Amino acid sequence: MSALLRAVDALNDRLIAAGAIGEALDLAGGESPPAWVAVYQSQIEAIREAAEALETLVRGIGGVAPDIAATRRNGIEGGIE
Repeated sequence: MSALLRAVDALNDRLIAAGAIGEALDLAGGESPPAWVAVYQSQIEAIREAAEALETLVRGIGGVAPDIAATRRNGIEGGIE
């Protein structure tokens, strides 16, 4: 596994932990948690969406390895017509 894939996996692990912290803060706040808890959770969601976009690029679009996808985009070996 490449260093880039390991970094994406580590990012995903951190996002899972951050999401769990957000859920715990929400539960600890009771029926009306402080507004900053919702801000925290929305920021985690925005980071998660960005991480998913990054992972898509790293792992390749449509299950195609990134190096093969780049080769195809450049018009080599049966590229996009």
